[in-house]
Amino acid sequence: MGAQTNEAAELGFFDGETLLIRALRRAAAGHEGCALTRRDFAIAFPGDADEVFVTFRAFLGTLAHGGRRKLRIALPGSALTMPDETLLIALLAAAQQGDDELVDAYLCWLVRPGARASVAITTRALATALAVHGYWLIATSAPHPPTLRAGPSLSPRAGRGPG
Repeated sequence: MGAQTNEAAELGFFDGETLLIRALRRAAAGHEGCALTRRDFAIAFPGDADEVFVTFRAFLGTLAHGGRRKLRIALPGSALTMPDETLLIALLAAAQQGDDELVDAYLCWLVRPGARASVAITTRALATALAVHGYWLIATSAPHPPTLRAGPSLSPRAGRGPG
């Protein structure tokens, strides 16, 4: 968790993950430069809001240009976090931790080979900007379903031989 002001806490983003996901969803919905996103950045990054916002937009731009596929992003206000949103947070968290191998692995999954260098640069720039302001990201993964164990078959033919 970063060094947030009381106003930031009142807006509901206690962490960088929430701030980024909200901004990402607005951008995906066609409201990238909306006043609400700019206000959130102004509160979260006093004195550097414009620079961090431009870095965020550069990150999204290089990702969109070099991406292997269209990312699935939830609508603004959704309580559900989409797997691609979680993946982007994990990418930025790995960059903040300096885990270059993990960053490269995520980039191999997300980005075409010719665009990896530019996306890596903007990833590290955004990760650094967030860290400088005390927003250390925590990568969370979606819960995995319990492991299925082989049990008795429900098929009426189970255990029967041919015929």
